[in-house]
Amino acid sequence: MHLSFAPLLAFAEAPRSTVSLRILLTGIQTGPLSLLTDALLFAIVCLYLLGVHQLARRGRRWSPWSTVAFVVGLVAIWVAVDSGLAAYDDVNVTMHVIQHVLLMMVAPPLIALGKPVTIATQASRRPVQVRILRIVHSPIVAALTFPVFVWVFYYGTMYVYFMTGVYQYSVVHPLFHDATHLWFLVAGYLFWEPLIGLDPARWRWPYPVRAVSLFLGMPFESFLGIGIAQMTRPISSINSLANTHTAGDTLWVLAMAITGLWLGVILWQWYRHMERETVREDRKLEVDHVENRARAEALGLDLPPDVTVPWWRIAELERERDRAGEVGPQADPGWRASG
Repeated sequence: MHLSFAPLLAFAEAPRSTVSLRILLTGIQTGPLSLLTDALLFAIVCLYLLGVHQLARRGRRWSPWSTVAFVVGLVAIWVAVDSGLAAYDDVNVTMHVIQHVLLMMVAPPLIALGKPVTIATQASRRPVQVRILRIVHSPIVAALTFPVFVWVFYYGTMYVYFMTGVYQYSVVHPLFHDATHLWFLVAGYLFWEPLIGLDPARWRWPYPVRAVSLFLGMPFESFLGIGIAQMTRPISSINSLANTHTAGDTLWVLAMAITGLWLGVILWQWYRHMERETVREDRKLEVDHVENRARAEALGLDLPPDVTVPWWRIAELERERDRAGEVGPQADPGWRASG
């Protein structure tokens, strides 16, 4: 008895725009480009895990949360372009909006949290490390990641794709449609990496700027979704008006929810950063306190345990000592200890 799983799993295109749960959950794209994407994603996961293994062999710990974030980000890419969801990206604009959100708002920040550049440099040999860092700090990468350009490119991508004829063109030109997936992914990564990523980069925004930048972009996402939901004609010839409106509502709801979630992550990173800065400042003050006491004792000052001398006063006394050429307990230092 011959069993064929192809009818159960392979759905290059959905037979109609109405979503079938069977296709959505069990569909797998089996075209040449899809299989190439599968192989590429699998290879990237293997290389990442190999890097983690290399660090473990050297006795260096890699955060498991970074690994999970990176792998889940690649899974999100697979769901968007190679699962049953991709069977609807031409015939159902609502499903296409979900695909769009996965490629621009879910996968890129997760990949950025996975710190791919950091693990690539730490797990590589010195010559490879130098090449990677040269690329990261090259003028081309600096220009492509310039904050103003990235912000306009990210939100502009959404409007150009949905509010012009680009979407209509993509649904009837499969190769161009596939290219837009890469476009979305690149635009998303360029946007999210300086906002939420932890890799070395030419531009690293201060946390208040990151939060404000993301907050200011939220209305643009809402206006885009509302604009699609209020269209008086279908967004393309193969989509109904009702589906177009549903797509608009889906876009602004998902965009607000996901962007709000990442805004919370940025605020959490900001809070952790301030905690680390506080600890660092406390340590610096402690070191300064010990150093100042040592310098004061070298000047012959007998200080109580909880009393110190301001650094500027110690510097004055040291200059007086150097001028006099001697330090003695009989000298009147003329200082006032501060507790």
